[in-house]
Amino acid sequence: MSPIHQLLALSTFAISSLSAEEGFVPLFNGENLQGWTAARSKGKGDTGAFSVNQKEKAIHVYAGREAGTEQTTDCLNTDATFSHYILKLEYKWLGKRFAPRTDWDRDAGLLFHAHGNLRKVWPHSFEMQIGESPGDKKGNRRFHAGDLFVIGKHLRCKTLRKNGYYDPDGRPVTGGAVPTKLGAEKPKGEWNEMEIRILGSQKATFILNGQVVLELTDIEQKNKDGQYVPLEKGHIGLQAEWAELLYRNIRIKKLDRK
Repeated sequence: MSPIHQLLALSTFAISSLSAEEGFVPLFNGENLQGWTAARSKGKGDTGAFSVNQKEKAIHVYAGREAGTEQTTDCLNTDATFSHYILKLEYKWLGKRFAPRTDWDRDAGLLFHAHGNLRKVWPHSFEMQIGESPGDKKGNRRFHAGDLFVIGKHLRCKTLRKNGYYDPDGRPVTGGAVPTKLGAEKPKGEWNEMEIRILGSQKATFILNGQVVLELTDIEQKNKDGQYVPLEKGHIGLQAEWAELLYRNIRIKKLDRK
């Protein structure tokens, strides 16, 4: 390839890369946790289980903690709320696990529409699971990346995928978990790309390493009269659950309401 053709190819790649990320702004600045608050934070300067890894420009979960020691769960929540948006981030499992789950599958999660008491672990929300379990021959699985957890008995939604296959009729989910298609997560030590596309109460799409693994609609909560009403917005949260990992390149693109 001639130099001019190489230059044109590089320019085309750069333009397409910029186009793909057009409209995204960082939610994490890579330097500090400005704009985020940990549930277990005890005040100014305390960030609970979360800190910033300056070398990786990443949020580090349980940094510097000795493997096997007793640790507590935590949740890092955005100070702002969001409704219609695309959120992207990368995560990578590190080696350490902590009591009481030193021999469990690694576990964490990305929360959306979190609301209520943000000092609670976990706040009422919907969760795109982050987990390393590959399942087994019987179809059992724990903590598989892409699973849905509904955190709060007053919350419900419909899933458009069931056991990894498209389910056009959907089904109500009130609490508990909905499993996803297996095989999308990369091996421990490699970066994974997560994406959630949220349209208020209408729809949420879970994407892991470029693969749609789950979709849900009719995102609702019970009001004080016991009637289900749309849940349009909430905070975004990152979980810490007894396993060391990194979160980086957290960025968001707000979408127009239609």
